[in-house]
Amino acid sequence: MNDIKKIMLVDDDEDITVALKTLLEKSKKFKVFFTNDGSEAFNLAQREQPDLIICDIDMPKVTGDDVAYALSESDKTKDIPLLFFSSLLREEESGETGVSSDGRPIISKSASIITLIDKIEAMLGM
Repeated sequence: MNDIKKIMLVDDDEDITVALKTLLEKSKKFKVFFTNDGSEAFNLAQREQPDLIICDIDMPKVTGDDVAYALSESDKTKDIPLLFFSSLLREEESGETGVSSDGRPIISKSASIITLIDKIEAMLGM
């Protein structure tokens, strides 16, 4: 049986979320849903209970750090793995992937879809 994982995307850029949804679902390994408003991320995660959340860091009003903190404060969402997805990742921070200042994994928006899928699979033990 094919175990399709639920991925939640949080990014203020709708073009990015739509493109990522399409590319990730094309792999037939993931069912993807998203929000383009960081303030909606907590409620969406509570409702949908994704297997993994991919979240932009630099968003207006509610940042990725704010989203991560809110998720970590709830028993219902604190154990959901979160991967930061950012154009802020510098090359000296391990190239396309690395660890954010709070210890969470981070991947560059410029990373290939193959690199992103590999990172997701590693985080989910696939």
